[in-house]
Amino acid sequence: MQLGVMRPRASSSLLLKGTLAGLLAGIPQVLLSQMEARLLPISTEQADIGPRFVKRVSERTDARLGTVQHWVVAGLFHFGYSAAWGALYGLLQRWRPAQPHVGGPLLGALIYTLAFSPWGAATQTDTERPVESRRTYDTLLHWTAALSFSLCLAYLYSAWEPVPDRWRRLAHTIRPGF
Repeated sequence: MQLGVMRPRASSSLLLKGTLAGLLAGIPQVLLSQMEARLLPISTEQADIGPRFVKRVSERTDARLGTVQHWVVAGLFHFGYSAAWGALYGLLQRWRPAQPHVGGPLLGALIYTLAFSPWGAATQTDTERPVESRRTYDTLLHWTAALSFSLCLAYLYSAWEPVPDRWRRLAHTIRPGF
């Protein structure tokens, strides 16, 4: 089935499932990043990627946020971002199903690219140092955040999909000689 001809009910169901999986996957991502920051020789503030991004954007736009406002906006940003990636993952799974151990890392690579690569939002806003001047620990933290989120999302999404439908759709996408 092509993405453009999905039934409204089917698309809203997968969007909801993806959104919920994304919201839930945002929690272990934060916990894992914080734990990693405590284990590595970096500050735990480095693990607060979303709050640092909100701070940098608010500085660049001359928005004055109090401490409480800053953390509320950062929380909304984090969970909005998580929900949006979840919804996108649901759409991609409908269009081209992939097993979680494949779809998760692919999504993680996309997230890393759009956030932390030389062209990524965190790099472009100077929330993160340029790639060539980052410490290995910082890069490891960024990859951990992207991969832990995307793998949790992919496995949660997969767990909520009925097994027969999942494998029937996957088998339908495989073409002989491909």
